Amino acid sequence: MVMGAFIPGLRRKYPFHEYISALLLVIGLILFTLADAQTSPNFSIIGVLMISGALIMDSLMGNLQEAIFTMNPDTTQVISIFCWYINAKLIWQKIVSH
Repeated sequence: MVMGAFIPGLRRKYPFHEYISALLLVIGLILFTLADAQTSPNFSIIGVLMISGALIMDSLMGNLQEAIFTMNPDTTQVISIFCWYINAKLIWQKIVSH
């Protein structure tokens, strides 16, 4: 939601109930994590940073692609083929390396 509100070309406005839903989701995740913390898990700060970075980049890429598709509908097929090619290449490299 935050990325969708700030990316130029989208500037989404969400209804109030969606903000409440997002807030309740965040509160639920925090409570779930705190409850799990009582079992003394072994969290690595690098892992937390990696997950946080992945979430930020995922939300940025989805909204950025939507903004590009909205501004120039002709690019949808080109970007879809490019993403498929990159994913196929990465998967193939993983298969070959194992």
